[in-house]
Amino acid sequence: MSRNASHFRGLLALAAVPVVALSACASATGASSSSAASSAPVTGAAAECAAQAKKDVDAKREPLDLVVPTQSIDVGALKGKSLWFITVTMNQFSTDMAVGIKEAATAAGLSTVLYDGQGSANRFTEGMNQAIAQRAGGIVLVGIEPSLISAELSAAKAAGIPVLNTLNSNPDEAVPDGMFANFTADFTADGKTAAEWALNDSGCSTDVIVVKSSTIPVWNHLADGAVDAVKELCPDDCETTVLDVDAANIATDLASKLQTALQKDPDVNYVFVVWDSGVPYAQPVVASSGTKAKIIARDGIAPSLQMVAAGTQALTVATPPPGWIGWAAADDVFRAMLGAEPSGLVIPTRLIDKDNVGSGSDADVSPNYTDYQSAFSKLWGVA
Repeated sequence: MSRNASHFRGLLALAAVPVVALSACASATGASSSSAASSAPVTGAAAECAAQAKKDVDAKREPLDLVVPTQSIDVGALKGKSLWFITVTMNQFSTDMAVGIKEAATAAGLSTVLYDGQGSANRFTEGMNQAIAQRAGGIVLVGIEPSLISAELSAAKAAGIPVLNTLNSNPDEAVPDGMFANFTADFTADGKTAAEWALNDSGCSTDVIVVKSSTIPVWNHLADGAVDAVKELCPDDCETTVLDVDAANIATDLASKLQTALQKDPDVNYVFVVWDSGVPYAQPVVASSGTKAKIIARDGIAPSLQMVAAGTQALTVATPPPGWIGWAAADDVFRAMLGAEPSGLVIPTRLIDKDNVGSGSDADVSPNYTDYQSAFSKLWGVA
């Protein structure tokens, strides 16, 4: 499955919060990979910081092993049922994931209903109620805060409809009431990876702006991971500032707040937009700012991989192809529909920069995922 999809759309949310400076220390200059390291030898605490960051970064560069469940299931009993995909919004990532959901359902003999929540709590409720009324076989719920639909989750559970909490938490968080499992990545660790890349790249002379929206739980995890990594490894010589943007008005709010932050601190050398689909809103602001700040992000969608290959985005922390996420999420719901235990899979991620992006294709970035569909089909007995 290709990562290519039609266009970028920002995640919709509700509120914006002013710029918050989380730590202050000496600022950095320049943004080329050798800007700090080449001007003077890195010694003392900075050398220790850079060495630890490099060790962690190098470990995250390696190609990902193909991850599939270990226990097979017989999906024959599910034929004719429906699999619902209800997402916070159909942005680039969820569009690609939805393709995988449809492929997986078709392979197993189920129909698919895709529902775009459009960032609206009313739409989330409506989607769940429709799925319950139409007797969905199972629901993949993506990026929607469970507390907003607690009554609907209870109703789904009472109706015997399993609901998977997808990409809405860290793996070790409690499974919300009315849902049967979490299927997600370690977003806090991914934020740490992005920050450590910047620390290593700058020789621990890092001045980074982190862009998130606090209404998206996993974006908070990414921002927290980045901030904590900088505080731990470079508490005295690096600076981290968090921008909390209004994702319902993403294009203008992100641009306005980022422009103000760059004017306030022209020594910023990294901008960490915690989701790849936000990068196009940040790029023109950085380009016109007069700084040499590098843009880093997370997700690994096709356009960002191409930008990393072209050198216009420095880094993405990439998942396997979103289509694989769709198949793996479908697998978990199928297991719940059959009364089996969840797979327990955690979505792995890989650090992708100019050194390992290759052409930016799935084959280069996720070489072990070129035929993940066959692996799931064999597990389901439909190969």
